Amino acid sequence: MVVEDLVHQAGRPRPVCVVARDADASLNGVVQDLHALGAPVLRFDLASFPERVTLAAQLAGGRIVGTLEADGRRVRLEDIGAVLWWHPSSPRIRPDGADEGEAEWLSREAAAGLAGTLAALGCLHVNHPDHTDAAQNKPYALAQAAAAGLRVPPVWIGNDVADARRAVDDFGQAVCKSLVSPAVETADGPRALFTSAVEPGDLGENVAAAAHQFQRRINAMYEVRLIMVHGEPFAARLTAPAHSTDFRAHYDELVYDYIDVPDEVRYGTVRLMSRLHLEYAALDLLVDAQAQWWLVDVNPAGQWGFVEGNLPDLAISAHLAAVLADPRISLRPGAIRPERTHTHQ
Repeated sequence: MVVEDLVHQAGRPRPVCVVARDADASLNGVVQDLHALGAPVLRFDLASFPERVTLAAQLAGGRIVGTLEADGRRVRLEDIGAVLWWHPSSPRIRPDGADEGEAEWLSREAAAGLAGTLAALGCLHVNHPDHTDAAQNKPYALAQAAAAGLRVPPVWIGNDVADARRAVDDFGQAVCKSLVSPAVETADGPRALFTSAVEPGDLGENVAAAAHQFQRRINAMYEVRLIMVHGEPFAARLTAPAHSTDFRAHYDELVYDYIDVPDEVRYGTVRLMSRLHLEYAALDLLVDAQAQWWLVDVNPAGQWGFVEGNLPDLAISAHLAAVLADPRISLRPGAIRPERTHTHQ
């Protein structure tokens, strides 16, 4: 059993803060594994401040000290060994008598106080909010991936209509991809803008109205969702319908399988994680008929639950919990060991 083995190896686990929405069930497995490790866990959402969360922090001797309490559980800030940041919602404060502008300012103050204090702790962060924000910059992340030695398809970004047509024509086959989350709230309800095929003739003058990302299409035999946890890869082969350009549009039709990661890809992803200062990321890769692996997306807060649900032997939640609780693991994302792999359990 992974958790039991790591309990024995790690020694006494450290306190862990889990910053996530109350209704987010995707972390239940991690929290259960943290409890199995004997790690004290303080879980809360930023939006619970100040009603259910109380902070008393002070800068003393060059470090943050004090207490943090959530739902009756209290921890000393200086004892916190790791913080897991997982899609928390923002504080929403509106005292009686406050107008909209004042409420907005107070909410930003609350976020700066609580999230800012947690981010200032000299402990392990998975991931530090600053590093998550940087890695969510698609041009930056893809440039870092190429610099790390990974294959990255040619990409065009901009709003110049003529040059967009030229680039798409040069690519031969191309896809249009969002630069931010593909989820869109519309008057008719939520929509998702999945990756889609595009040709030069599809590009009208509306390209000039916003930034667009076009990428050379990789004719993939299959896709790989590669979860990186503290430098270790956990890979799932995803076979989608032949017509698919985005596996997210076909979850019900995906075929899952375990797959080993080639050494050159494994070492490249370890270098990428170090360059981006990430402890966790979900990477999407396409594998073509020549068995070449192409990295097409970096998501520092991407989901792993659907992978683990279909390939439970990967034990991603257990390994993430072990990293969070292990007092031997430093706050340095660069302290990773590329020779280790858990791609196929």
